[in-house]
This record gives sequence, structure tokens and C-alpha cells, in this order.
Amino acid sequence: MASDTNIANRAMRLLKAGRIASLDDGSKNANVAIDVYDEVRDDLLRAHKWNFNKRLVLLARLSTAPAFGFDYAYALPSDWIRTYSLHDNDAGTGSVPFEEAEVDGVGALLCSVETAYLKYGYALTDPNRMTPDFRTAFAHSLAVNMPGIPNISAAAWERLEDQSTKKLNRAKSTDALGQPPERRPAGSWATSRQSWPSIRWPR
Repeated sequence: MASDTNIANRAMRLLKAGRIASLDDGSKNANVAIDVYDEVRDDLLRAHKWNFNKRLVLLARLSTAPAFGFDYAYALPSDWIRTYSLHDNDAGTGSVPFEEAEVDGVGALLCSVETAYLKYGYALTDPNRMTPDFRTAFAHSLAVNMPGIPNISAAAWERLEDQSTKKLNRAKSTDALGQPPERRPAGSWATSRQSWPSIRWPR
């Protein structure tokens, strides 16, 4: 099974550094890794609309309305990390304009629909819910963000930075294959055609 320690040790291997027993084992390498681990992970989760950490919810409306621009404010989920899209129907078709802001001291989405359905990325912490190529990209990104550990040459460091970018791009590309095009509501022309009687043309 994948674990935070596995990912950190993969980063250590890339840096030719010693393994750790766990992120909280108190060793120098573990202390450096744990200092940036959550930050790097969350940064990567915000970098793309990952399918493996997508959630769909009906938002709760706040009692305070925006001062201007939109009619309503909806509280963001407590585990929110990135907005994917906002809809006014439970079919998830179309999308509505919105703006992220703080209202009454909480993070909120501002919009002008009376019922708001949100697709969003959440603050995923379980490595087993991450795809293998994301974990690979995570380890590479972790390696290039751990100051004080590198035991590699400057040239090797540059290659590692380049590999980190490529691994992330590959993970994004693979993940995008599992994302169907956004469904759009049928327009009046399309719906009216569906109600037309079928026509038989003479041969």
C-alpha cells in the first residue's frame, strides 16, 4: 500500500539521501520532508482538476448576501481546495458564473442562482486515493522542494527539476483522459426538434 513515508523515501532516493522510518521519526531528513510535505501535496492538488479527488455537493447558502455583483453567497466545503465548476441543476449540465470570496469570515462562492451544485477538488491526504503517476509526480516535486538534503550535482539537480515538470505534465495528461466533455443543456432549437413528428419521405 502507498503511504506518505513511501512517497518521501522515493524523493530521498532521487536526492541520493538516506531513508526515513516515518515522516515524524525525528531524523534530519524526516524533519525537512515533513516541513514541506503538506504544502507540496496541496499545491499539486490545486494545479489541475484531478478526477481522483473530485467531489460533488449541494452547497449551503449563507444568510449574508454579497454587497454587490451577485445575489447569493454559499459556504465552501471545509475540505475545499479548488473549484472545478458550479451548476444550477443536479444533472451537472452547463455552468454558472461565480466568484470566490470571504463572507462572514468563511470562504464562499458568490453567484446568482438559488440552488448551487459544486464540483470541486478536496484536500486529499490518503496516498492510496492518488493515482500512481500522481504519486510519482508528487515524489519528484517533493524532492526539488526539500532544501538542505540534496547530495547530487548541479547538473543532476537541473535534470531532476526537468523530470519533475515532465512527470506532472504526464500525470495531468493521463488524468484528463478520464474527464468527459462538460455536458451542456439542450437549447430551445434542439428541444423543439425532439418534439417534432418523424417524417417519412416518399421513395
